[in-house]
Amino acid sequence: MVAMPWNSTPPSANTRGFDSAHPVLGRAQSGIGFDVTDVALEQVLRSVVSSRPDLAEASTEEAAVVISDRPAGEADFAPHVRVLRIGADQPGRNVLDTLDPSLVLAAATLLAAGYALDRERVTTRDPSAPLPNLSARERQVAELLVDGASNKVVARALDISVHTAKFHVTAILEKLGARNRADAVAIILREGLVAI
Repeated sequence: MVAMPWNSTPPSANTRGFDSAHPVLGRAQSGIGFDVTDVALEQVLRSVVSSRPDLAEASTEEAAVVISDRPAGEADFAPHVRVLRIGADQPGRNVLDTLDPSLVLAAATLLAAGYALDRERVTTRDPSAPLPNLSARERQVAELLVDGASNKVVARALDISVHTAKFHVTAILEKLGARNRADAVAIILREGLVAI
């Protein structure tokens, strides 16, 4: 899922919740409306919204973002309202496959801030592709990378030169298709390439 700037102009500031100030904190709040058929999920979402100072519950007509698990076309919303469709098999933009409340509200916050979600632009590793094959030494280096070790620390821990440590780190980045060390650590953890 990729968050991109929204192409259209944002709803007017007088829309309830889009830019209303929190009565105590004075910060802007995003109005979130609900059109969710799953009652338990809706209760959890409402509970989380009420505990967050940056979000406020709003009616579906006045909300900056409406969270809905209904297919597009089943429910009509005001033209200025951005709709976040949740659940699998929903086509189009601003769709989230998960029902995880924290992810749903994070996506709703992005929409309220003027971004759009576009699942078509996501680039991820092909799940059918084999996992990268790291050598025994590369696995040792990968474990140290996960711990945040620099090339110098890797060299000391494995009793190798800094140049050799740098060589192993570069090889790991290439095998994983990582852009940098942080990206490599994320891939290593996500794919379970080392035991933590």
